[in-house]
Amino acid sequence: MKSTRTEYLAFFKNWIFYQFPRGSDLIRNTLIIGEVKKIVSDDEEAAYWGGRDCWTMHDIASKQLDARAIVAVE
Repeated sequence: MKSTRTEYLAFFKNWIFYQFPRGSDLIRNTLIIGEVKKIVSDDEEAAYWGGRDCWTMHDIASKQLDARAIVAVE
């Protein structure tokens, strides 16, 4: 069954908060969900990603997030 973008994003949101349920994970989870929203831009992308594991999407979104992170100079 193919999922829509809305369905996929809801599924991924539930999944990430299940995997990382601590209060200290809230901000990172939210930022990763923002990256996933950019990757899954339409129903076609949702259909593609809907058949794959969430860990792959999590890894890709985390890497994109980390690539834009501001790092303090010590």
